[in-house]
Amino acid sequence: MKIEFSEEMAVQKYLPLMHELAIRIDLVAQAFDGKLGLTAPYAREYAYFQFRRMCELIALGCLQLHGDLPEASKKSAKKEWNAERIMNLLHRSYPHSFPQSLTRSKNDEGWSFQANSKPNALTLKEFKQLYAECGHVLHRGTIRTVEANRDIKKEDYDRSVQWQNKIVDLMSDHLVTRANGMGMYHVSLRTESGYPEGSIFTLVKPDGLHVQTVKMQVPDGVVHSYVANPKP
Repeated sequence: MKIEFSEEMAVQKYLPLMHELAIRIDLVAQAFDGKLGLTAPYAREYAYFQFRRMCELIALGCLQLHGDLPEASKKSAKKEWNAERIMNLLHRSYPHSFPQSLTRSKNDEGWSFQANSKPNALTLKEFKQLYAECGHVLHRGTIRTVEANRDIKKEDYDRSVQWQNKIVDLMSDHLVTRANGMGMYHVSLRTESGYPEGSIFTLVKPDGLHVQTVKMQVPDGVVHSYVANPKP
């Protein structure tokens, strides 16, 4: 029996992935700031481990939001774990399936939204490049190269910081357009609730717009979970 796609349910499943993403972003920032007690080589390696998880979270999130696409509803898509392959299969059905950076500003008439407003934001091409780079960095090397690769260059460390900034610029406030042309999803990683929140924008003919807000709620008792807020 085919289950009808629900935009609200898709966002509800998307938000925990984004909360996990936000936590991993914070962990990388702490590593770079020296708060995890890691020297530069280990901080860089730790960052790339988190980057790989972040890429997977972004791809899985896109798969959730585009669950109404034919490619996304296939059993093979639901079993896929590789971030690049997920984005490739979504791209075949909808070339604009990747998130877009967003800048919000408030004026007398309400909120103004500007998409693709951050030049440094991670692009789909860079996403694939980063995902491949994670695999390279996280392999220790061969018996021939292991001694030669004991030290990292400053530009290697700086590159990992640049990747972090690109992810933040893309995902802190982002939108994902819907393939049916009837609207978009807007998600903020940081809100007063401590969890991500999403909005579903749906075009209503002839010229209206319906907005539905979706919030993520996690009981305080949840501790040992990817969606639990870090406890002080």
